[in-house]
Amino acid sequence: MTIPARFDASSAASTRVVITGIGLWTPLGSDRESTWQALVAGRSASRWLTSPQWTGTARMAGAPCELPRESVEHGIDPVIALARRVSAEAVQDAGLDARLLSNETTGVVFGTSKGGLHTAARLLANPDHLDEPVDAWLDVWPNAAARSIAASFECTGPVIAPIAACATGLAACLRAFELIRDGRCDVVLAGSADASLQPTILGSFQRLGILARHVYDPSTVCRPFDRNRSGFVVGEGAGCLILESHQHAVARGARWYAEWLGGRMLSDPAGLTQLDPEGTSLKRLLQDLRGVVPEPPDYINLHGTATLPNDRVESAAVRAVLGADADRIACSSLKGGLGHLLGAAGSVELAATLLAIRDQIIPPTVNLFEPDPELNLDFTPRLSQRCRIDRAWKLSLGFGGHLSAACVGRLTGVGDRTVHP
Repeated sequence: MTIPARFDASSAASTRVVITGIGLWTPLGSDRESTWQALVAGRSASRWLTSPQWTGTARMAGAPCELPRESVEHGIDPVIALARRVSAEAVQDAGLDARLLSNETTGVVFGTSKGGLHTAARLLANPDHLDEPVDAWLDVWPNAAARSIAASFECTGPVIAPIAACATGLAACLRAFELIRDGRCDVVLAGSADASLQPTILGSFQRLGILARHVYDPSTVCRPFDRNRSGFVVGEGAGCLILESHQHAVARGARWYAEWLGGRMLSDPAGLTQLDPEGTSLKRLLQDLRGVVPEPPDYINLHGTATLPNDRVESAAVRAVLGADADRIACSSLKGGLGHLLGAAGSVELAATLLAIRDQIIPPTVNLFEPDPELNLDFTPRLSQRCRIDRAWKLSLGFGGHLSAACVGRLTGVGDRTVHP
């Protein structure tokens, strides 16, 4: 890759990066603000799934979203349609002229974790699937959404489709930050989408024993950090963020939600779905993040899957690294309301973290009726809280040991152009 002439390695580390736009489509709403208001209100999107989403003999809960019209009417794979919608909303929110994105300093880093599963299921169910057009098969590839976003805005900069299981969305944003920090891009559209409510995926997760059990009311079955938690429900959705160099944002008179203060990825080699019970890699990850941003966060948006080992290890790692500071920090998981959006979880939940900074409010952990006393953090049970938030952490933990963490916060030392509600 040819490095632009303006790239200066000596100054790259000092480049400040801000987030200027957000786009969301989730089970709770088909745009940014409807999703956010539902999260703050503590709503749950989980409901009973029906065929073809689930063909098993037992009832199963999930959190499907209303698919974009073009997906239904024109056969575009849902994961691609979702990616297009959230990227368009994010660009509009940032006040960017879409016509000016067609250059080599605009990048796209957008992941889907698994690609177009709906298209794959349709093609494989068709006896004549080998006769399908090549374009249909290309929609199955994990890079299809990133490719489609870049084509929509005629971007000629780098286009990347990271795959990091349930940490894909946050990994995409981390990579976007690096592209700007290293001087290769001024603007990056970053995020992820996932539409995995397919029988093969649900059946596999059920056999792994990680889906919520004892289902009486599907809206309350996913209970992060609760004494009676038993697993998560699968949801669908997408999130896109506009990351931009501070210099570029100021030059065009943009406003921003927050500054990207730091981030890191590590891995946990304990197993496909297991975490190291001691949380060695996770604690190292959080220690490294605190080394970059020494001040403790005011809010932590946890991964919080409502599985017994994940919630235990994640909580213990936060307590170990933050010590007594953890007593003063509000935390929450959004999966009780949104469901687990898998590859889309990291970008959607990071977007919600930015909106929490904007509105100075902590979204609650939905369905946390009886906090597990062994976990010992403030999980903001069931009701949102007003809170001063200058800095926030976002954690994402993916199957296969993918660990990601990021810190975002109010931009300091420059004129205030923070987005307000």
